[in-house]
Amino acid sequence: MSISSTRKSLEESAHQNTWASILEPVGYKGSEIDKLKTGEVLTEWVYERNGLFSSIQTWSEFEDGIITDFAHRGKRKISKFNTILRLRAGGSFSVAKNLLNEAVVLGENTLDRIGRINWSEYLLSSTEMKPEELYYSNEVFASQVDGDFTSFLAKDLAKTKFEESKFAQEGEPVKAISLRELLATAIPKSKWLVEGLLMKAGKIFFAAQAKAGKTTVTLALLKALVDGIPFLGKFKVEVPEGRIGYMNLELTEGQMQEWVARQSIQDTDKVHFWNLRGKPNPFRSAASRHHLIEEIRELGIKTLIIDTFAKIFPGEANNNSEVNRFLIMLDDVLDRAGVEQLVMLVHAGNDASKIRGATALTDHPDGIWYLINDDQKNRYFSAIGRDIEIPEGQIIFDKNTSELSFTGAGKRATRDLSSRERIIEFVKANPGSNASAIDESIGGQKAFKIKIRKQLVKDGLLTFNKGPNNASQYFAA
Repeated sequence: MSISSTRKSLEESAHQNTWASILEPVGYKGSEIDKLKTGEVLTEWVYERNGLFSSIQTWSEFEDGIITDFAHRGKRKISKFNTILRLRAGGSFSVAKNLLNEAVVLGENTLDRIGRINWSEYLLSSTEMKPEELYYSNEVFASQVDGDFTSFLAKDLAKTKFEESKFAQEGEPVKAISLRELLATAIPKSKWLVEGLLMKAGKIFFAAQAKAGKTTVTLALLKALVDGIPFLGKFKVEVPEGRIGYMNLELTEGQMQEWVARQSIQDTDKVHFWNLRGKPNPFRSAASRHHLIEEIRELGIKTLIIDTFAKIFPGEANNNSEVNRFLIMLDDVLDRAGVEQLVMLVHAGNDASKIRGATALTDHPDGIWYLINDDQKNRYFSAIGRDIEIPEGQIIFDKNTSELSFTGAGKRATRDLSSRERIIEFVKANPGSNASAIDESIGGQKAFKIKIRKQLVKDGLLTFNKGPNNASQYFAA
């Protein structure tokens, strides 16, 4: 009989057993104490072993038995079905296992104690019992299951309440507006702070690998936003309203002072810095966030730069749920603080053209800027996003002025220019070098090297003479 059978069918199955087949294997001994006029025999079954005493009287295979020992507590009538469950089928384990889907109360009644004795040997040796069967036959296992069940319920409820509290921290839901209201909203004449790169009320994530130059480029952006000069010498800038806040979590205060001094920013009152390296995270708690909101409001900061996301995010960077929850919280803080523009630096992965970590970081901003270094330490800047599409182009750094300029030259053009410069420098240092030596001074395929060398001769930057064995000797013009 299967575990899923109904109680009625199980009871019918139990009636197929005689009282003798149920009680005798357990250790009960029967004796006839009376005979009814109907011919039915009244039998008393007595168990007296292991310091336990129990007596049951039966007079029909179709009627319940009567428990007659005075020490028994609870109901006195007991059916064959319940006797099988209590006594574990009197040793007929295959029958009992088919009935174990019914709740078995393992109390301190004599019958329960006898049942445990009869099952203890089987439980110790059984390896084929299903968990459901073991639960109803072993009170220790059942207690463990019930304890774990309660624990799981508590954890599940706690998780639900935790999610509710996080939702509450995200702020009030935004209400829908009609198309008429949307179209009636005033639109600024210019939507750009940095033309083609940063919109008004926009969010930008700036991605690059560690030590690639993110902070250097960001400080150039800071100067452009404050003084209104073109960013990277190319992209027009509209000075934003309000002040600009810069959260520095990467450089020491001394390093930041040195680096930002190189920019020679004119309006020094327009920028406020938080130098937070090694300091508490301002987003760490509701209380600290409230303090930050109040401070940003008092300072009148409308544009915020965070350097970097990795230092303010306390969770698992690859977990989309955690990252997305944090970004929603960050947006809520900035909204309540009155911040309109956000530029946040993030780390790129092994593939420098992708943000490291959860995809939520890629999905969240209006645009993403990328900074990539090649093997020759050339820097390339690009941007992509909503209405943003700046193809990859080289950035040149002027050490004398600490200024960055965007040339727009791609990697191929940069490689050609760099190779030309290296060849000229090599020939100046090694006049009379032959073609093989010159070609070895630069990388690339043989055809590329020959092409660059011949072009330098054609441009008049190199000359050559015939030397020993008719070999060409090259000199700088």
